[in-house]
Amino acid sequence: MPAIRIGEGSELAQQPEPFRNEYELQEILAGHPVLLVDRGDSALVTISREFPFEGGFADILLIDSNGLPVIVEVKLSRNEESRREAVGRLCDYLSAMGRLTPDEVNERSAGLLEEALQSMAGAEGEENPEDRLALLKSNVASYLRAGQIRGIIVLDAAPNDLIREFSYLNEHSDLDLRLLVVERYRLSRHEYFYHSRFLVSGEADPEIKRQRLRLRLIVEKFSKLKPPIFSTHATRENVRVYREGWPAAVHYEFGDWKDSISIEIQVRHREYPKVADFLPGLRDHLSTAIPDTQRVELVTDPFGWTRLQFFFGEEVDPYRIAQSMVRLCRTEKDISTLLREGNG
Repeated sequence: MPAIRIGEGSELAQQPEPFRNEYELQEILAGHPVLLVDRGDSALVTISREFPFEGGFADILLIDSNGLPVIVEVKLSRNEESRREAVGRLCDYLSAMGRLTPDEVNERSAGLLEEALQSMAGAEGEENPEDRLALLKSNVASYLRAGQIRGIIVLDAAPNDLIREFSYLNEHSDLDLRLLVVERYRLSRHEYFYHSRFLVSGEADPEIKRQRLRLRLIVEKFSKLKPPIFSTHATRENVRVYREGWPAAVHYEFGDWKDSISIEIQVRHREYPKVADFLPGLRDHLSTAIPDTQRVELVTDPFGWTRLQFFFGEEVDPYRIAQSMVRLCRTEKDISTLLREGNG
């Protein structure tokens, strides 16, 4: 997670120092929005503080480098009543923001949205500032119309019941909701070290939210174990695992069969017959190398796919299934050789 060091100092204090009030924490976040960026997120630019809605004022309004609006609510953990109300208030602000146009957002921010977009478009390295500005404005409008607005609640410490409540909302809706803790440590009399960590984070792929919780847990664990040459892509029915440099017609996959989870290699056999012919021998080799399987199947469907599938029952630990997919992905070395030989 990102960390900011304000000024110079020596050793960190062992315990975080509390913020005097919410305004103080707001000021730090607005001035250093990198504290609000999770791994894989685009950079954020602060638009305004105390952004006005009919029902109140959002603490901070930002946009990311693609034009995605972000609303931040700041609450201190010692204010128990406010922190619980903040969840409902944030959702209210998100729905209200989705009813605004970019011009209305700009007017309510006293022209700061336009100023920020102009600055982003004219940043060093931008070859076509006018095209970049037009794209940013178009993106902001699209995000607002679609109601795609990120919401973040920031605290100095989060109780378990709030984490549970926020996790449920994030997992069972299409909203991008985040729960973030920011701590500060005193370095010297006037110098601090700030550290942020996400307790509830958004999904990189919105389709993953549509998956069953068990499959999401397995894919999450796999994502932490997999080598960087692999990436995941969720659809409504499954989660595909792509190997860098491979055609989409050869890939790995997690499948959810409701009473079991499968890990698979899938090949379009007419396009890559050598890889398809490799799968029977691979099945014989991996049937004993991958433990805990209910059954192993090699099937060819009418749509031109050959699948080597390993099925796991509901009783198998998600971590074990994720490990098994990592083991299956090690076959990429042999498959890569076949692909390099031509006609797979």
